[in-house]
Amino acid sequence: MRYVRPFELGNLKPGEASNWLIAPEEEAGCCLRLRRGGVETVPTQASAERFALVLKGTATCAGGEGAAPVRTGSLVFIPAGKSGAVSGDADTWWIEVAASAPDGAGEARVIDIDPLRFEGKGFAHQSLADRTTGAGSMRINVLQVQPGAGSPDFHIHAFAQMYVILEGEMTIDIGKARVRAPQNSIVVLPPGVVHRNFNASSGLERHISLLVPEPEPGQIFDFAIDIHSGEAQLLEKIPETV
Repeated sequence: MRYVRPFELGNLKPGEASNWLIAPEEEAGCCLRLRRGGVETVPTQASAERFALVLKGTATCAGGEGAAPVRTGSLVFIPAGKSGAVSGDADTWWIEVAASAPDGAGEARVIDIDPLRFEGKGFAHQSLADRTTGAGSMRINVLQVQPGAGSPDFHIHAFAQMYVILEGEMTIDIGKARVRAPQNSIVVLPPGVVHRNFNASSGLERHISLLVPEPEPGQIFDFAIDIHSGEAQLLEKIPETV
């Protein structure tokens, strides 16, 4: 498993898509790849739920309600079963996300980040898409992490979690291993992987977080985990059902 997967802006010809950053055969609940503009895209209808995160340039979202500009850092949401497309010039780059979901309501639309809607201070977050806004496959958050701030201590999730690093550098402890994810990289954490992440740098770290599938209301989000310094011992009895 490659937990950190860097990608580069510049290796694609205009209109091309990269190889899968998260491939269908990984069964992560969604697929991700990098796209470059330069070719006009015709709106199409698909059974998958689709998102596009603009990394550079200004794209265009075309759908049932016409065309709308998509600025750097904004998200496009195309519900499953609806017609839509993202396009841009050759200087425009975006991450394309697709996931299986029931047909959704509404049309293709642009979701902008609101600088006044972040919750929290050092580890501030804002929801961009979730079931309350019509997303059926995942929840997408944007997070701004100040130097010295970070996530809850070692924990696991019952869902898959992916990060797209937009700015700065994230440090991640995966069990006893420490790895770093720079700008323009994707972090893939399958369900049950013990981890914590934080900003060990002197500058702001900003990333998009995908939770696949979105936790149900009332479900524990972060299951706390202790990592002991001693050797694990054999079970003396069968544990109770978790």
